[in-house]
Amino acid sequence: MADLRDMYTEEKLKEIAAVFEAVESTFPTATFLTDVQKDGWEELTLRERHERLARVLMVCLARPFHQVASFLQEVGSKVQGFTWLFLPDLVSLFGLEDFQASMQTLEVLTESSSAEFAIRPFLMLDFLNTFEQMKFWAVSSNEHHRRLASEGLRPNLPWGKKISGLDQYRLQIWALLETLKGDSSLYVRKSVANHLNDWTRIHPDQVLDLLESWQGSSKETDWIIKRAARNLLKAGHPRALALFGYESRQDVERVFWSFPNQIESGEHMVLDYEVQLTQKGPLRLELQVDFMKSNGKQSSKTFMLRDREATILQGQWTYDWVDKTTRKHWNGQHSLRLLLNGQVLDEGWIEVSGFDHKKK
Repeated sequence: MADLRDMYTEEKLKEIAAVFEAVESTFPTATFLTDVQKDGWEELTLRERHERLARVLMVCLARPFHQVASFLQEVGSKVQGFTWLFLPDLVSLFGLEDFQASMQTLEVLTESSSAEFAIRPFLMLDFLNTFEQMKFWAVSSNEHHRRLASEGLRPNLPWGKKISGLDQYRLQIWALLETLKGDSSLYVRKSVANHLNDWTRIHPDQVLDLLESWQGSSKETDWIIKRAARNLLKAGHPRALALFGYESRQDVERVFWSFPNQIESGEHMVLDYEVQLTQKGPLRLELQVDFMKSNGKQSSKTFMLRDREATILQGQWTYDWVDKTTRKHWNGQHSLRLLLNGQVLDEGWIEVSGFDHKKK
């Protein structure tokens, strides 16, 4: 899988500079390109490259932030895509002392890229004032603004800076999410669901209280509830399972599953399964795999097989035993469990070999 930082090729940097020059004819393109790519550019991570781009742009514009803000807004109105995520970074680096200009600029830039990372330093500096702005965005007619109101406040935003003391504002934040619980935009609903899923790691029962109070409000809200509870469902949390009618079943007539007991690095694995019950009902069939780690311990991962109202669940699950960016595989015995509505139907194991990693 390609590294996202590699999108900033010299050709792409020239395209970026051309946009700046189109907005401001005197923009020092040559200086921008030189300064961005000097001093170890090739070794920088994606986020470090974003910061480099933001800092070099600020130097090239050579004026106070409140004047830079109008330039950023004009650029933001002309561009679109992940490439431009460094523009909001400039706001968070240099606009903390100019709240009004920064908020106006982030309103524009969140439409062209995304501003959930950039808003967090403002929350860390002055939570209450920034939160008031986010409450305003939560009722905006613009889906990008509404999504920012949720995404920027997530407790565990990937790549985002942690906001210390966020827990003390939990109820106020959840009241903001209440505004978005039936949002017509899938883009917004995904953010709300991911946001609440973050909170389940800290306050699972309180989140379930909230989800139970929301249930049945609308089909949009029910979609959010299911996605927000996904980690609790995977963990077999009794209240989460009960919320969606996944009751313990005593009417299982047949459990069949078949898979190889040995697998080699690079091989394609096929697992066949069939579960029969006497009565129809909400059924959630999952496969839990305890992957061997480099230290000899195991790390559990749960895979969804079927989620439906039925009396028979059958099909195949396939898995390629190759290293991925998200998981390295290690030799040894891996445990497998077949789960129905959170209860273990059967257990087995598979012996994995052929991986040759050097421990660091």
